[in-house]
Amino acid sequence: MTKVLIVLLILLVVLALIAVRYRRQIVMGMQVWKAFKKMREAGRPAEKQVAGRNNANVPLVKCVKCGTWVPKTNALSLGPNTYCSTTCVERSEVRV
Repeated sequence: MTKVLIVLLILLVVLALIAVRYRRQIVMGMQVWKAFKKMREAGRPAEKQVAGRNNANVPLVKCVKCGTWVPKTNALSLGPNTYCSTTCVERSEVRV
């Protein structure tokens, strides 16, 4: 049992010395990994990011002009009418 503990202790010391010697390279590798992770997240389509995180529990409402379903937080409400964008508001016959 003591032989196993001595071998483990020697391995830990060797790993610690390697980590101290190559700490700059280890830190640089972690920074590169984080940069790749950010680039991978930025490359995803916007629909997946929005649908997956922000609007998961937001109810949808239908635009009275074009019939498009949009999240209630993004919709424009003018009186009883709901619109998906300012373009639909401008095209609408209803003026408020």
